[in-house]
Amino acid sequence: MRSRTMVFAALAVIAVASATWYVWPARSAAPAPQTTGAETRSTTTVTKTTLTTSDTVGGMLGYGRLRTLKTAKPGLVTWLPQPGAVVSQGERLFSVDDKPITLMYGGTPLYRKLDSVGMIGGDVTVVADNLKALGYRLDAPKSGVKKETALTQSLVDAIKRYQRTIGVEPSGVLDVGDAVVLDGPVRVGAVQAQLGDSASAPLMTVSGTAKAVTVELDAAAATRVKTGDAVTITLADGTTTPGKVSSVTAPEQAAGTDGSTSAKMSVLIGFDEPPANGTADSGRVQVTFTAQTKADVLAVPVGALLAVKQGGYALQLPDGRLLPVTTGLFAKGVVEVSGPDVTEGLKVVVAS
Repeated sequence: MRSRTMVFAALAVIAVASATWYVWPARSAAPAPQTTGAETRSTTTVTKTTLTTSDTVGGMLGYGRLRTLKTAKPGLVTWLPQPGAVVSQGERLFSVDDKPITLMYGGTPLYRKLDSVGMIGGDVTVVADNLKALGYRLDAPKSGVKKETALTQSLVDAIKRYQRTIGVEPSGVLDVGDAVVLDGPVRVGAVQAQLGDSASAPLMTVSGTAKAVTVELDAAAATRVKTGDAVTITLADGTTTPGKVSSVTAPEQAAGTDGSTSAKMSVLIGFDEPPANGTADSGRVQVTFTAQTKADVLAVPVGALLAVKQGGYALQLPDGRLLPVTTGLFAKGVVEVSGPDVTEGLKVVVAS
């Protein structure tokens, strides 16, 4: 019995020894390397760059600012153009009492009857300049401080030839309203008058001939917009094209719903290149203005910012340390950062 007990004890020792041999390698293996959160994140570099923010607003595609035409010519309307017609220098714009009223380019309207040789003024200069541009030979020297043109006999003779061309009596005299003076060719918009209406009533609206975009802005927002500013225009089909601010009007008072008034400014925008054929003549578009630009600032992706419990932001270095920073301009997923230890080329952690 004793010998049997001794055999069992020996077997038990062998079994324990065998079990211990099998688990020993696991206990003696070097522990697996531990990784920190910072080491599993991507890093980025603080860069020096120029940041630009932008504002996108709605606008209307058309042909620029519309103006309503009236005439001081007495009589009845006997001919009107079709909407969309383009009228150029020397061409008929409408007719009164079956007499064509033509378009002249310039800045001074025909405000008096030009019927005496020797008359001098801006209206005489307009007539002379237009007839010269239309190919009529004349002698009309400019004189005076303003270098205005004198009505010479040569100019009177040129007026007569022009009157024959447009089909009116060649009197050599131009009266108030015999021509409409505008700053260039026009495109006819809405025709408001009808044949037989008094010519003193509003006749039609006209605009420029090049496609343009009109944007209405609050006066406060429009103070940041200047003539010549570059913009991006997004058309109805999603295509984008560059443009520039052509003009910014003086504020106009628009009635508010509560009876108050709010200042508005009209911004006219021209295309750098004419829109492709087939582009609609009108409709809603989007215009992107540059709102703010800061050059040579240090910046990182917004994902590199860490919000600090005590307030403010910090950047995390690859070794886990936090670097407090002051934020500046945010633009297109990038943020301006500054601080005593923030330098160009510094590596920081960014959220992946």
